[in-house]
Parts: sequence; structure tokens; C-alpha cells
Amino acid sequence: MSEERTTDMTPDRPIEPPAEAVPDPASGREECIAEPGSPREPLTVKSALARLGAELYGGLRGALFLRSGFERLDSTPANLVLLVCADMVFNLLVSLLLVGRGGSLSYSSLPYFLFYLPLFLLFGLAARRMLQRPSALAGVTCALVAISIPIEVSHGILEWLAQWRPFEWFSDHLAAPHYYRFFGWWVAAAVVFLLRLDGHRGWRRCLGLALLFLVLLVPPLYFYQRGDLWVSNEGGNESGELSLTDQVLAAQNHLLDDQLGALLPGRHGRSDLYFIGFAGDASQDVFLKELSVTRQLFDTRFGTAGRSVLLANNPQSATTLPFATVGNLERALVRVGEVMNRDEDVLFLYLSSHGSRDQELEVSNAPLELKQVTPESLRRMMQKSGIKYKVVVVSACFSGGFIQPLQDNDSLLITAADATHESFGCGFGENYTWFGEAFVGDALRGTFSFTDAFEKSRDTIRKWEEERGETPSNPQIWAGKEIWPVLKRLQKELEQWQAK
Repeated sequence: MSEERTTDMTPDRPIEPPAEAVPDPASGREECIAEPGSPREPLTVKSALARLGAELYGGLRGALFLRSGFERLDSTPANLVLLVCADMVFNLLVSLLLVGRGGSLSYSSLPYFLFYLPLFLLFGLAARRMLQRPSALAGVTCALVAISIPIEVSHGILEWLAQWRPFEWFSDHLAAPHYYRFFGWWVAAAVVFLLRLDGHRGWRRCLGLALLFLVLLVPPLYFYQRGDLWVSNEGGNESGELSLTDQVLAAQNHLLDDQLGALLPGRHGRSDLYFIGFAGDASQDVFLKELSVTRQLFDTRFGTAGRSVLLANNPQSATTLPFATVGNLERALVRVGEVMNRDEDVLFLYLSSHGSRDQELEVSNAPLELKQVTPESLRRMMQKSGIKYKVVVVSACFSGGFIQPLQDNDSLLITAADATHESFGCGFGENYTWFGEAFVGDALRGTFSFTDAFEKSRDTIRKWEEERGETPSNPQIWAGKEIWPVLKRLQKELEQWQAK
């Protein structure tokens, strides 16, 4: 005979009433609003990651102008927290990829990075009121954040690719103002999302919401770019910032004197070539690299060994080369003018740096505060030196503005661009600018004619610009009537010297 068992059907706690169903005024569907204290599914790491993955996938679809799922406006404040955290993590990963492990977390950038969040929440409140849907606050805000993530990641990946030579042409399309193409992509994707929110029944409300988005969010975000959370410890300089140690200061006291004191005098009866190189900007190594190779080429091929001076701003050369400053350039020009035979010899002056629309050649070597080289200051220095015959090459953006102030009968003037256009190639990791590679790295190795080398390099640069869709830089050349016979004589003597 089996033992009779009884089951206690009394609940441990009072049975809670079911959630109240209320109609959604926008869709006409009933939505369940849980009562306070009702049981919810616990949030686990697995479910949070699954939820985040779904939100990121929706953001990717929204960025591609597809229906993202955010149109249901079912995102929660928890979703928003996860997306903001993911946004920060992606920014850290991308900036770490660009800067490397030598950078550091920039805590001061956090307020600027999160500048968008209160604006998005304010817009979400407006959307909630205009659409008459309580869930619009979190739903719209989540959508705007999620759509921005794949766009910013795409920009970061392209920046990383631009550091490699086959993709260097990307770099000119990523900096401002081209950066705003990505901002425009996000704006367009966000507007498409907003216009889809209420379908055909609420198109007027959606249109009004999209217009409010363009007025409330777009202007401040356009003018207020947020920074990265992982930044370089080198202040943006490729080789770090200069440290003014005792060793550097002691070296700089004698480096220029040593170079100028070792200059050989000109020889009567023949044309000697003197070389002065000026690498003006310390933030990128390309200028030092280009001028170092140029000086070596001139010493070995053009006979300037013992008659060359190199001035450079770069932490790598702080104890081996004198700084490229206006004062040092003037001293070098004056000294060359003293030792050369002014009626026979020729100066080849090569300046390479960044240039501005104001026709200023960048001279920077932080933490030093240095004067910029302008066409007028260079003209005054040349006049003070007393040098008669000269070839002046300015490799910089907008460098064509140097030509008119420097014109005289005894000069050959060459620039990497005209006065209104940029030149290319001054990126991190480069050995030459485009002009330097075409003119020094290629053309001058096959001829002793500076004008022939210029014509060849101009054709080469034009080809590169056409292949990569760049706006032509329009390299310039100008020659005074008295310089031609001197350069012809120099070319002939160099050809004879090399033939021996």
C-alpha cells in the first residue's frame, strides 16, 4: 500500500497582478508596462553581450542606410550605457592602433569625448514629445550613438592604412576639411533613420524631427570635433619632443661654428657649387631625411663636399646638426658669401618644411619658439650675404609665393607648388616628400641640369597626382637672364669632373 502524499499549493509570496496592457498611441498596439517590483529577467554578462552585439549590428545597418531595428524604439537605458561604453572602447582600440603602446590614456579628453551625450539626450526628449512615445528617449539616443560607431571605426582604419606607403594617398582625404565627409555620412544616415520612425502615418512628425536634428545637433557637433582617448606622449612629433639637456645645449654651441669653419674657399678659374640645406619642421622626420639624402647627393655627385651646410630641426639630430633657425640660416648664408668666389660660384639653397597660405615656411622645434621663414626675410638674408648666383628650392605647400619676392637676374627659383595649392608626401614614415622624391631621388641623379631635372620631376608629380586623384600642386620655376650662362658653365664642369 503506497503512502499518500500531499502537495502544498500555497505560494511563498502573494501573487502579483499581471502587467497592465496599455495602447501605444503611435502604433495602435498594446504594450505591457510592468508594475514596480515585478520580476524581470536578470541581466547576465552573456545577455548583455548579446544585447550589445544586436545594437552594434543595428548601428552598422543604419550606417549603410538600411533598416536598423532601432525604428521599433525598444532600446532601454541599459542599452544606451552599453553603447556609450562600447563607443569609448572602440575609440581606445583605434587610437591605440594609430598611436601605439607608447601613448597614454587622456583623462582630460573624457569631457570632450562625451560632449555629444547630453545633446543626444536632449534631442531624445524632444523626440519623445514629438512622437508621443516614452521609449523614444532611449531609442533615438541609442540609434544615433550606434550609427556613429562603425563610421568612426572606418575613419580610424583608413587613417591606419594611410600610414603605409601603398595607401598614403588616403591621408589627404582624412584630415579636415575632408574629415567632415565622414561627419556628413553620419548626418545622412541619422536623417534617414529619423524619417523612417513613424512610417507613412507620421511622416510630418518625422520630417519635423529630422529638421530639429539638423538645427539642434549638427551645428555644435560640426564645429566641436571630439578628441581621442588614447594619445601620443610625443605631442604629435614623429620622433618625440626635443629635450634641452646639457648635452644638446653644449653641442649646439659649436655645431654651426664647426660646419662654417670647415667650409672650403672657392677656386679661381672654375665654378664651385655650395650647398645649404634647411629642414624646418621637427614634427615629422621626412624633412630631415630628405635634406640628409640631398646633401649626400650633392657632396658626392655635385662636388659640394667641404662646401655644404645642413641645418635641421629634429630630436634625432639635436646633438649632430645645428638647429634650422632664421638666425642660423642667416649666419650660414653670410659665411658662404664670404668664402665663395661671388663672380664664379653658385649657391644651391634647399628649404623643406610645411608651408602656409600666408607664404610662411614652418620653422618649429618645440619647446623652442622660433621665427618663421618668409619670402621677405629670405630676400633680406640673401642680400646681406652678398651671394650673387644662386639656385633656391622651396619644397613646401603654397611655396610659389616665394618666387616673386626673390626674383632677380642672378637667380633660379624652384618651388614644389604654386602660391595657392598644396604639395604632397609629408607623412609619417616617409623618406621624401613627393617633390623631393621626384626632383632629388630621381631626376638629379641623371642630369646636372637643374632645369631639366625640374621638368622631369614636374611630369612625374603630375602623373602621380592624376593617378591618385589629387588636385595639381603646379610646381613652379623662374630663371633670371644672367643665371643661364653660369649654370651652363657649372653643368659642363660637373660633367667633365664626373667623367674623370
